Amino acid sequence: QRAMQLCTLLLLAASAAALRPALPATQHRRRRGAVTMMGRKFENNKVKMAKTAAANAKKSSYIGKKIKVAVKAGGPDPDANRALGLIIKEAQALNVKRDIVDRNIKAASSDKDGADFKELTYELYGHGGVGFVINALSDNSNRAYTDVGTVAKKANLKLAESGSVLHNFEKKGRLAVNSALDEDDLIELALENDVDDVEAGEPDPEGMRSDGEDVKTVAWVAPTDLGAMQKAIVDAGHDCTANLVHEPMMLVECGDEDLEKNLKVL
Repeated sequence: QRAMQLCTLLLLAASAAALRPALPATQHRRRRGAVTMMGRKFENNKVKMAKTAAANAKKSSYIGKKIKVAVKAGGPDPDANRALGLIIKEAQALNVKRDIVDRNIKAASSDKDGADFKELTYELYGHGGVGFVINALSDNSNRAYTDVGTVAKKANLKLAESGSVLHNFEKKGRLAVNSALDEDDLIELALENDVDDVEAGEPDPEGMRSDGEDVKTVAWVAPTDLGAMQKAIVDAGHDCTANLVHEPMMLVECGDEDLEKNLKVL
């Protein structure tokens, strides 16, 4: 009798399974595909997170070096040291954490005999007649020269004599602003702050400047007016970063292969 009851239960279970509608093959394929897409998305997110972390580390290092130079020149008080105050504003625009800024100020002010960072300029002959001007901030000029030379050698480039490439470039102050301002807005700010001349430009997200997606406007001024214009823009409530750059006075047209090689160097 127990055997008959067990047989009946098995038959009922088999009948219930047979009554369940079978999933179409397409649904099975879709589910397997969904798992594959999740895997790809996960890997893409890992790559994106790694790139973001590297970019943040680069920004923090850049701000840290500028802070050390400013503190050594004018002291750790941003109210008395205008250059330092502007760097702190620049760090905010670059989303560098405040504790990183404070830590660098403290380290620079307590280490009186520490590293002495200097601005260095190197010139290279690129592929297809292109010239490179490299601006570096380093506490060891010999090491910086070696590092630049190593990059040049690997890319089959040649270090140029001082001035042989630089004469094709003009030194300018460049401000990347995180607000949409037209030229009239910039001129008004310039006039109010004794800045002689200002030009509006377009952001360069894909080129050599690598502007972030937050950058909406670019302003160009004379190198001597960079600090005053940055202060004017920041005081008006707009985040911005400011740099002295070498802007080419003329562009060289090179082939696709040479272009790819030059961009790889950058």
